[in-house]
Amino acid sequence: MIRTFRKWCPTCRGWHDFRMLNAAEKGAVREEKGARHYVGDLWRCTAKGCLWYQPVHHAKGGGQLPEKFREEEVTTPE
Repeated sequence: MIRTFRKWCPTCRGWHDFRMLNAAEKGAVREEKGARHYVGDLWRCTAKGCLWYQPVHHAKGGGQLPEKFREEEVTTPE
């Protein structure tokens, strides 16, 4: 089952579906923020080309994934 949430994306400046980060994306966030950073509740905007992620209930604590994760189309989490 793939869960998404409709949320405001501050990068895209519009309402988009967000999905949970996949394992590779979680690893990139941990690499940037430290091994103890909690990544279990981070969600990513699914808009074409967007790299924004954030906790499910607020935009604070969000950030940009590295460029290598830029997607041309929506993908599903692992």
